[in-house]
Amino acid sequence: MSNADDLDDGLVYDLESDSNDAQQVDNLLNDVDGASDVEEATEVSTKRKVEEDDITEIAKDTEEIPSNDEEHLSRRQKKLKNSKLHQKRKEEQAYEVNFKKQLPKSDTSGIADYFTKIIREKNPDLSALELEELYINKSNFITTEKFENDRDLANFPDFMAQFSKSPKAIIFSMSNMRVADVSRSLNSDNNCIKLFAKNKLKEDVQTVNEVFEGKNKRFKNTKYFIATPTRMDKLLETTDLFFQGKDKLDIILDASYLDAKNNSLLSSENSALLIKVLKTILDKKSSVKILLY
Repeated sequence: MSNADDLDDGLVYDLESDSNDAQQVDNLLNDVDGASDVEEATEVSTKRKVEEDDITEIAKDTEEIPSNDEEHLSRRQKKLKNSKLHQKRKEEQAYEVNFKKQLPKSDTSGIADYFTKIIREKNPDLSALELEELYINKSNFITTEKFENDRDLANFPDFMAQFSKSPKAIIFSMSNMRVADVSRSLNSDNNCIKLFAKNKLKEDVQTVNEVFEGKNKRFKNTKYFIATPTRMDKLLETTDLFFQGKDKLDIILDASYLDAKNNSLLSSENSALLIKVLKTILDKKSSVKILLY
């Protein structure tokens, strides 16, 4: 009997070839997986770059847009600049500027209402009763609607001659520089005293004393005390001379002037202090009237 292993059935079993084929299949599968990984990595990298580019573009668009440099604006920035939102913002700013300039020409009710609005905004934690004590009555104002000329430095003397009839007047301006400018406009016959931070406080107190005492001939023509709200607040804490006597006292607010940021005396950071000073004078001095230039 023959051994089964010795049988020659005519078939050739190429085990090495089968092994090579399996290895090729494995390599092919690995190549496919590797390609998939590369494609996925490429897709992620591309997506990340697109996102980074979008973020960069958005950041550029949210930067402040130059007003007079059209040539250097991107198309998207130009589109944003000319968008309805941007135009609406420009219109709102123009409205605010015009409102601030026109307010001094309002009637006493309109002016009093604006002061009430400021007081509420500056004192959000006060009760209605506490706010009532801070309000300035419309009877404390005098309207200057009839003054039709431009309210600039050149016309300030004509305005004062037409509307201020009291022996003494306090003019409030928003800054030291503006105090100096108003003084130059009105000081034709040495009738102005500048009260601001460029002077030492004790010097201003001494000047006020000499004006009201009337002993110094240098101040015999003085009518106008031109001051910032900050300096007047300190003066009122130091001297009572502004409250003495029964003579009328005019208070003129240099309200139509706007600074480089379009702030006025009434919309500046010192508006709350200004109202405090006005209330102090109104409470302690009789025959006081407030006018807006």
